[in-house]
Amino acid sequence: MDQVLLCLDSGTTAVKAAAFDGQGRMVASAECPNGALRREGARVEQDMVVTRAEAFAVLRDCVAQLSAPVAGLVLTGQGDGLWPVDAAGQPVGRALTWLDGRARGLVTELAPALDAVQAITGSRPTAASASLQLLWLQRNEPDRFARIAHALRLKEWLFLSLTGRIAGEPTAALPVWGRWRDGQMSAGVEQALGLTRGLALLPEFQPVGSCRAGLAADIGLPRGLPVLLGPGDVQSTLIGLGLGSRAGVTRASIFGTSSIHACLHLDPAAMAAPPPGAMVQQFALGSGWLCFHPSFNGATLLQHVARQFSDLPASAPPCYSGLILHPFFEPGGERSPWTDPHATGAVLGLTAATTPGEIAWAGREALAFVARHSHALLGSGPGALSLGGGLAGDRHFAEFLAAATGYEVQLSPGGHAGLRGLAAIGARFLLGEELDTIAARWIGAQAETVGPQPAEITRYATQKYGVFAALVEAMRPHWPALADLRSEAETLSRRAV
Repeated sequence: MDQVLLCLDSGTTAVKAAAFDGQGRMVASAECPNGALRREGARVEQDMVVTRAEAFAVLRDCVAQLSAPVAGLVLTGQGDGLWPVDAAGQPVGRALTWLDGRARGLVTELAPALDAVQAITGSRPTAASASLQLLWLQRNEPDRFARIAHALRLKEWLFLSLTGRIAGEPTAALPVWGRWRDGQMSAGVEQALGLTRGLALLPEFQPVGSCRAGLAADIGLPRGLPVLLGPGDVQSTLIGLGLGSRAGVTRASIFGTSSIHACLHLDPAAMAAPPPGAMVQQFALGSGWLCFHPSFNGATLLQHVARQFSDLPASAPPCYSGLILHPFFEPGGERSPWTDPHATGAVLGLTAATTPGEIAWAGREALAFVARHSHALLGSGPGALSLGGGLAGDRHFAEFLAAATGYEVQLSPGGHAGLRGLAAIGARFLLGEELDTIAARWIGAQAETVGPQPAEITRYATQKYGVFAALVEAMRPHWPALADLRSEAETLSRRAV
């Protein structure tokens, strides 16, 4: 009987597990909402113990559905943030997630130092970066900072929980701590920031494919089963969407909790004027580098907008208008393609005749316009854009994305692109599958391609994108003043209580 690969993806919205047979078919799955996330203003943390329990629970649920033996477990999780543990491997408080905005003030204060870090890493630190989060703890919670023995990411915390071993793979760490061109970590990062400890807190790194250990946790599988640490959730999902793994796909966009836009380059220097928040990672399945713009503000924008405006429709068919919405709602501001800790949302063009449907649709238009801006900066050859994330099931959005970007948009079969990408990585490094076999069997062909849209829709999208982008540039100089006003208002509100 064929062995199966078990995969785990612990995300911001949900924790998912799935099993794939030797033909790349999903044969079991389990999922639960992320119940570990704690939001309180700019503080967006995650309970590490609950996170571990939820991961173990979905893995046990998935294993209970299997009748074939398991060849190995491949895992990933949220890419950024700080998951601190002490010398015994126990959590040092809650994790600071990639949405936590408490380090936002450091981004402004340390501008010259961040220039130096960007010169080293190619990516400018943001409030989501573990380096700035460590610095925030060093300054604001020194006793807690002193107890940290290892500064992990979520997937490394889960790897430790499953295997008892502290280890990492370098692709997701290099944009924060090192140089993607030579794959080396740099002490210059912590020196520029004034961190008393940085590199010394990182786990031992091994390349994707080599970073593995035997299972030690009780999840219904034999002890010693190979556990493989995959790349970050971004790269895993991009692979599952076909970027670098399916012929004809040269770019991809993910609209999940965040929105991420990416392409594969043999030479990242081909990108045109990459924004400070861009990231570059070595491609896990072959040659080249994944270049991507990770935004703080993704499809959860639509939930934020729905909270601000009552009576918005849950699903939004096209409702064209003169309304412009800027989608910068997260407390950390925005990371890419506009990089500013003070970036703030806006709704422009409101009138007494504005309808809830127009507001709901303007949110979707905004996400498509950010995608257009990102892909224009990323650059790449001709080819299709593969669409993933929660909005991939919204055909109206896929059609507008095609109109806004000018690319054919590929819809992948089913969901779970991150899990499918992990399965492809497991097939390569645990089962020894060749790349051609992985493309055909583990990734598969697109389910559907959304092509060019009617000329009048494309004309509207092009015109509105021009206004959208111009208004972003007009608003940018005012973002710091708006942030100061918010701080002043919060102080007044506390005094009034």
